[in-house]
Amino acid sequence: MEAAKELANALFESVDYLEVITFYVGDTQYATPVSEVRYIEQDKRKTTRIEVNAKLGAEVTTYQGKPVPIYDFAQLMGCEAEYLKNIELLQILDNREKDHVAWMTDLEHSLMTDEPFNKARDPNQCEFGKWYKTFHPQDELLADIMKDFDEPHKRIHGLADELLNLKDEGGLDKALAKLEYEKTRTMAKLLGLFKASKERLENITRPILLYINTGKKMIAVRLNAISDIVTYYRNDYTTQLDVDDNKDIINLSFVAGYLENKDNQPPCVLLDWRMFNR
Repeated sequence: MEAAKELANALFESVDYLEVITFYVGDTQYATPVSEVRYIEQDKRKTTRIEVNAKLGAEVTTYQGKPVPIYDFAQLMGCEAEYLKNIELLQILDNREKDHVAWMTDLEHSLMTDEPFNKARDPNQCEFGKWYKTFHPQDELLADIMKDFDEPHKRIHGLADELLNLKDEGGLDKALAKLEYEKTRTMAKLLGLFKASKERLENITRPILLYINTGKKMIAVRLNAISDIVTYYRNDYTTQLDVDDNKDIINLSFVAGYLENKDNQPPCVLLDWRMFNR
């Protein structure tokens, strides 16, 4: 423990301040010394992976022509990475978009053939409707897009009773004409919202790789995104061992301590990847 404390304190051994790269996992802010970072790039997923199971495996990329292991920071902390959640959301939206294209196709088929229409007529009972009620995005732009789904989604589902009743009253031609109109208006708007929401998710799903010199080897650490580059001073810093002796945290061998933030913000967790080698 004392060796770890001495190594952490060495960050400020010859300097009064430290430049760090900050980022978030959940609501916690972390900081990595700029001096330990050798390169930063967008994660293009050009890796070699040894699969153990769906969530566990070993990934390797290259740095200056040599293999470098990748560590997903969120997974190191026992969390699900934000970009993985976004990838799942993209798949959900893609599937629900296809559902509604099929819904409209089946409604038209029912109008044309007299076959029963068995799709959900209640917008709250289709798979998208059930999911939509429980989805609360944190990204403000995505939240604004999702709000706009409500009106056209309800309108689409309301077409089933409206058009089938119109047909039963002898107005098949009017029902088909109305359907074509709604395809170019309401359905087009709904599909546009699916496109916009997926594009927003793709824009915020751009993980970063930090190539870090741990002192003994190079590693790549995958982050959801970089927040900022900030300067902290010696008197802002407290070692983790001076705060508590939580063995689970001590075992996270790259946690050096805490940096005190201003304006009553919670402390930032300082990482020191040289400690990764101890």
